[in-house]
Amino acid sequence: MLNQVILVGRVNKLDKFAGIVSIDIKRPNGKDTDLIPVTLNEGLIDSVMEYLSEGSTIGVKASLNIDNNILRIIGEKVTFINTNNE
Repeated sequence: MLNQVILVGRVNKLDKFAGIVSIDIKRPNGKDTDLIPVTLNEGLIDSVMEYLSEGSTIGVKASLNIDNNILRIIGEKVTFINTNNE
């Protein structure tokens, strides 16, 4: 499939009601980060809410969707790399 992106970063914010996980992605300079919101379907967001917390490292396979000139990232698969559970 041509419309795919892979994001790896730390979970910054979890929002179950909106179905969004926000990920901090480091820029190439290593000093700055970008906060990327990723929309997940209900099944994925339930798993993320159950097993992850803020600060956990995840990988997300996603596709890009443009809706009313707004770019949205739609997560298709989440890989738990480092769960930050206490």
